[in-house]
Amino acid sequence: MWKRTLLAAAIGFTGGTSHADFFQDYMIDPEDGMLDSSRFLSELPMSFMPVPVVITEPAVGNGLGVMGIFFHESEEQKQMRVEGNAPSILPNNISVLGLMGTENGSRGIAAGHIGFWRDDTIRYRGFALLPDLNLDFYNFAGRTLDRPIELNVKGPAAVQELKFRMGESRWMLGARQVYRQVELDLVEDIKLPSPRLSQVVNRFLDEQLGDRIHTSGLGLLAEYDSRDSPLSPQSGLYYNANYVWYNDSLGSDVDFGSYTLQGLNYWKVNDKFNFALRMQYDGIEAGDSTRLPPYVLPYVDLRGIPAVRYQGKAVAVAEVEATWKPTLRWRFNAFTGGGRAAESASELSDAEVANNYGAGFRYLVARRYGMTMGIDVARGPEDTAWYIQAGSSW
Repeated sequence: MWKRTLLAAAIGFTGGTSHADFFQDYMIDPEDGMLDSSRFLSELPMSFMPVPVVITEPAVGNGLGVMGIFFHESEEQKQMRVEGNAPSILPNNISVLGLMGTENGSRGIAAGHIGFWRDDTIRYRGFALLPDLNLDFYNFAGRTLDRPIELNVKGPAAVQELKFRMGESRWMLGARQVYRQVELDLVEDIKLPSPRLSQVVNRFLDEQLGDRIHTSGLGLLAEYDSRDSPLSPQSGLYYNANYVWYNDSLGSDVDFGSYTLQGLNYWKVNDKFNFALRMQYDGIEAGDSTRLPPYVLPYVDLRGIPAVRYQGKAVAVAEVEATWKPTLRWRFNAFTGGGRAAESASELSDAEVANNYGAGFRYLVARRYGMTMGIDVARGPEDTAWYIQAGSSW
């Protein structure tokens, strides 16, 4: 129904042209005759890219969702044309709206905005979420459990970043803000095998279950970005470092610090092959880890591995991806990686390795923006999952 409504509205803007004419004019690229939404997204008012989300995330079970991506161009960009293999346009603003629900009762809505302002000398990224998730946590009150505790995590959260380019360089410096207001509840009663562990966990539950926990932080970030496109990069480097302080002076109920070091590397081997490498380290600094809410701990974030399955105060991840491009439109990728989670950086070498591997494809659905969509199928230590991907894998 919503597709017919959108189509009817779009036809109204084109003066009542037929369905066939509309599709030919706005959804077919005249250069290669292939499906392409560039004109639809850039020329019709209120047009957006609908992204269906079939959720197979093992952490929340199977489910469905939908996401809308809006591209907002400047007046100068609207006059630009992208022909052949010319560089794609980086729109001034990109907005995202989405909602989801899964079979284990998890649901949520989200909104986001990404800005590339003043000729990309200022970048903004902000997301607001209202989740109501049922998640299995294996790391709780500073202890690693053999049997997970299923918690309901509910409440608003927001993340914002504002960065400024340093002169004409590839470097940007800025600030990062994170805010969560979360209510924790048990999804079901638990039985722990160890009396000592039961005492620690029950004390934490008595203190924090049913109450809203505020974690509010502010920090600094630095990044280096030489990618040819932030949306679907084919070559270039992206390195990011940030540190965020959470303190009662900022409205946080828990005092700690979190930091991330991330490196994304893209190499164009030739016109047909690309190679990419992701490396990431996340850490938490806290005086009393038994008081940390379990959802603030970093986790091994890889395709095919359940969210929050492998958590710790120190997490290291690496993943490689190779891409074959037989044509301008189609791309096929294969990937593999691994991650470790531990209570400290010194313990990472002895931690269990969680590996993944998989393959997928992408289609260049909006050549004007270099925007691709496709599917990845990934296998982790316990599960197999598939993901509808819009834009870059990372």
